[in-house]
Amino acid sequence: MSGSLLREARKLEVRLEDFIKEEESFIEALRRFIDKIRELNVKVEETGGKEDRELGNLRRELINLFSEVLKKQSEVEHERSHLLESYGSLLLALDEKFKVFARE
Repeated sequence: MSGSLLREARKLEVRLEDFIKEEESFIEALRRFIDKIRELNVKVEETGGKEDRELGNLRRELINLFSEVLKKQSEVEHERSHLLESYGSLLLALDEKFKVFARE
């Protein structure tokens, strides 16, 4: 591998690790959100939908968790955009490497 090609491959590897880390964080947040939906559903069924303090607190927690899920998903998409950028850079470096071989 040429220096440029190797550098781009390493950059892609780092970006992949960043993407995986953010995606795992997103999945954890989404699971917490789903668990809270289940908890809220049980409480709604128990109270017949009449909001009491506990139900109000659960509703607010659910809203906050959903906000967290959206933030985490946006972080995943941000890291995904870095991966796409690396794909292009890697292809350009690969093309340059073959141009060097063609001249020799």
